[in-house]
Amino acid sequence: MSEIFQLSASLTDLISRFLIRCNIQLVPGAPVLEESTFIICFSFSYHFSDHEEFFDGIFPEISRKFFTQTMRFFFWTSFFVFLVLAIVIQAVEKADHADEEVITAEQDIPVHNPRGYKPRKLEEGDELLLSQVVWRHGDRAPTGTYPTDPHKEEAWPNGWGELTQLGMRQQYALGRLLFKKYVNSTGPSQLLSGSYNSKEVYIRSTDVNRTLVSALANLAGMFENGNRGADYPDAKRWPTNWTPIPIHTLAEKDDPVGNVFAPCPRAEELTKEIYSGNGFQKFVAENQEFLDFVSEKTGKKIIMPEIYMINDVHYIEKLYNMSQPDWITDDVEIKLRNLSQVSTRFLFGIGDPYVPELIRLRGGPLLSTMIDKMNHKLSCAEKNNQGEDCAWIGKLKYHAYSAHDTTVYAFLTTFGDEEKVIEGGMPHYTASVAVELWNLKNGGPSVRVLFHSAFHHNYHVITHLAKGCPHNSEFCSLKTFEQRSLKFLPVNLKKECASRKSAEKNRTLWKFKENKHN
Repeated sequence: MSEIFQLSASLTDLISRFLIRCNIQLVPGAPVLEESTFIICFSFSYHFSDHEEFFDGIFPEISRKFFTQTMRFFFWTSFFVFLVLAIVIQAVEKADHADEEVITAEQDIPVHNPRGYKPRKLEEGDELLLSQVVWRHGDRAPTGTYPTDPHKEEAWPNGWGELTQLGMRQQYALGRLLFKKYVNSTGPSQLLSGSYNSKEVYIRSTDVNRTLVSALANLAGMFENGNRGADYPDAKRWPTNWTPIPIHTLAEKDDPVGNVFAPCPRAEELTKEIYSGNGFQKFVAENQEFLDFVSEKTGKKIIMPEIYMINDVHYIEKLYNMSQPDWITDDVEIKLRNLSQVSTRFLFGIGDPYVPELIRLRGGPLLSTMIDKMNHKLSCAEKNNQGEDCAWIGKLKYHAYSAHDTTVYAFLTTFGDEEKVIEGGMPHYTASVAVELWNLKNGGPSVRVLFHSAFHHNYHVITHLAKGCPHNSEFCSLKTFEQRSLKFLPVNLKKECASRKSAEKNRTLWKFKENKHN
């Protein structure tokens, strides 16, 4: 009997070690086991079950033969049970908001695994007041190509830069995920009414076809359960379950929030300074031979800031199984991707040198807009939404921005820990950031930031990666979040975007005139 009890205790300990080693979490919404994890776990169980010597020092009083036979049975059985469970959970997770064809269309999507932080269990009295979400559009055609590329614009049904059918389905999948998160949820996380409510939802898009169509596809997924005859006409010829939802936009030149390259002379000056600086010039010199090679093969002079275009064309055409030139070998493909990523870091001011002013001008407008809305929302909540200034924000619960990879990237650079926040280069199709304003029962007004890396992945917390916020917490007080963001918040964007060179020229001219009059 004592032998059985000892074996039971030992098995319990080994089960715990097995679960920890394999990081198994069989709860809804938890990360699901990856294929590589199964291989590791398989090796782990095999090692334990077939190597009897391993147990000599651990179980000296137990029959080795009895133990190893039992362990072999236990680990092989448990392995297959966990395998089946994980596959089922994986299928359920994916089936909730993305179809298999959409998922398998791209295999190189980086998996952004949640990093260590202390989750906070939501309790009665916690309230989600507002969620602001910015996403990148779905899959698109290239925005152009190089002279020697045989695949011209006619190869793409809707032309250069337009959203593809795959992109529409990706955004629809993201819409279903947002439905599950904010509409069809329970407890404090439930934010929106069961069907579209114009007072609760506001959608803004950049004035570009692919972002506007992305917003339409996203909303079709998020609010597909409208009420016939109330949310949309009760007519046979009306599209099934489609609720029309307004999407607001501004001209690109007037939209620094969504278009990070909206006219801003000072940002252009800073970019030129970076490109003429030692860091970037050294980077170019080290890769000039490769740039010359690409220029020769493409029939176009390629400079480093334009290398991303060649990489973009190759990536998309390869995704659609279009023939590629022989000169784009595996090594060339890797180098195109790597140079594009490094060049992008310089462009956004997070390379060498690190330029906070450029980060403020590129990513600051969206950050500032979001913080202003959170403060406005909270201010109105404290006075029961009384007053004209609360008529709109008082009932608003969900504000989304349909934009670009550059929008999401520039916004993430304001978090200050780029290496941890931005993984795998530019944000992928439908990558998005959700900034939630909570009023916590025991924490007061707080911010939770979530990141979603691709259309079939779930959101995960990145609040703790924002420099200045608690490094191990799911939430950051609104006051702390605003304080840590100050250096990236434009005070007067129009004034800050003014050319410094023009100002210097004017000051010099004024001094000249002043001296002349003296």
